[in-house]
Amino acid sequence: MNRRGSTRVKATRKPIVVLAGEDRNDRRSMRVLLEQWCPDMRGRIVEINDKPTLHQASSAVLAARAETLAAKVRARAALEETDVACVFVHEDLDGVDSDQHPAIRERVEKALAASMRSGTAHYVLAVAEIEAWLLLFPEALSAFAPSWSVPAKYRGKDTGRLEDPKKVLKSEVSAGRYRESDAPLILEKAVELRLLSRPAGQNLSYAQFRSSAIECCTHHLPNGHSRFQKRE
Repeated sequence: MNRRGSTRVKATRKPIVVLAGEDRNDRRSMRVLLEQWCPDMRGRIVEINDKPTLHQASSAVLAARAETLAAKVRARAALEETDVACVFVHEDLDGVDSDQHPAIRERVEKALAASMRSGTAHYVLAVAEIEAWLLLFPEALSAFAPSWSVPAKYRGKDTGRLEDPKKVLKSEVSAGRYRESDAPLILEKAVELRLLSRPAGQNLSYAQFRSSAIECCTHHLPNGHSRFQKRE
């Protein structure tokens, strides 16, 4: 992974994987996970910098925003002189997991699929935010900063039910030292420690993201099925 978070890649005729996310740190975090789950994505991932604002939009606004995003995806593919294998669009729910989450996710993913005119668009609606995924990996947090420790009350839990996981990380795990730019580096520690397949808890949006990555890898990349990394 490029530590500087650059979206520039050498032009290739291999199909690309496009990431759109709330900010650079979230896109870098997605990249870490995708490249570990699917090694065939390495060298294929490019990014769109615009922040998606989709899940609270009305139907008409959602369709228009999805079409704008799709146009940017097509333009990026034209720039790279290749096709698009898959698109991953990340947005924070900014709320706890609930019975409404699947319906919200499905609504946006359908709009994205319609605008992309393919079945390769995946909506990554993190609950409540991507920091909830980090709390799934207490060992990685401690490996990143030895003084950091996840309290027992958060281990083995559904981190998607935490109202403010970022506050938990700042006030109860890191004594105020956590920064959003730490997120991809913490996930890199989780990769090094082979923790991705054995999180210390549950989070529906994390599991859904992994499932989407596997679908893209096995169905939309030429060598993905044979190279999919089952051991993490």
